[in-house]
Amino acid sequence: MPLLDVNDLRVWFHTRDGVTRAVDGIRFSVKHGESLGIVGESGCGKSVTFYGMLGLLPMPPAKIESGTALFHGADLLQADAETLRRIRGKSIGMVFQDPMTALNPCMKIGRQVMEPLLAHGICGRDEARDRAEAMLTAAGIPDARRRMDQYPHEFSGGMRQRVVIAMALVARPDLLIADEPTTALDVTVQAQILALLKDLGREFGMTVVLITHDMGVVAGFCDRILVMYTGRILESADTVSLFKTPMHPYTRALMESLPGTQAAGKALRTIPGLPPERGAPEQGCPFAPRCPAAVAECVSADCVLQPCGASGHGTACLRVQRGERLETLL
Repeated sequence: MPLLDVNDLRVWFHTRDGVTRAVDGIRFSVKHGESLGIVGESGCGKSVTFYGMLGLLPMPPAKIESGTALFHGADLLQADAETLRRIRGKSIGMVFQDPMTALNPCMKIGRQVMEPLLAHGICGRDEARDRAEAMLTAAGIPDARRRMDQYPHEFSGGMRQRVVIAMALVARPDLLIADEPTTALDVTVQAQILALLKDLGREFGMTVVLITHDMGVVAGFCDRILVMYTGRILESADTVSLFKTPMHPYTRALMESLPGTQAAGKALRTIPGLPPERGAPEQGCPFAPRCPAAVAECVSADCVLQPCGASGHGTACLRVQRGERLETLL
């Protein structure tokens, strides 16, 4: 049984301007000890997927329209607020995108790292302080005992992110969700944070879901990757297969927009157009208006993720599903 099994999840936002289908019928699972990457442009539904599962979205305007999200066999979408509160921070840890907004500026760092242990009754205050110090040290905070008495503004951006990671891991969760954990950091610090997450994940035997818009980040971190666009999963594969043989034009376009992938002297490729404002259309491939390989059928037929390669490599591209090779289409 997978640690997390999501089926037909739909999260929509109902506003005065209409309905936005932020997450629109996705299915995926995460195995114990696996590192899963979820990639796509900003606004494609990556974060909303997990915020919705964990009860972190304002409802209304957000609404879970359908689906199940089985964690250890129990459906998170049917859990009440108190049950979700017991799960968050204990069984499921979360690293948010901006550490400065994730941390309380008026509370000392040590107290914040101790909070999950105390809130869930895992241990007493003295033991919690010892465990928080040990976790901060493991997260790469030098002189952790002294720095526990400092406030967030006394730390650099990279150090604040290490503190947030320590908070997420101090209760030894089964699943860690890292939402764009390196976005605001320079390249050197990004590499350090990713190495830290990988090392601690292995040490604790933890499952990690990494949410990012950066294909380069998931390439060296994840075992498997899901590619999302306008609330749908367009491709799913192990990391090696995805980068060696992408099977959806959107995945290929994301890869070709990475610096260093184009031939010398050629301009960096961009993806023309913009995603639809209200999520995927009810019919057809949501990427079709921006896709150079789209045909009439792509606009009218249902596009559903289906296995098309070895090791469960799946794509929602109709033309690849019927046997055409992506490299001949673009």
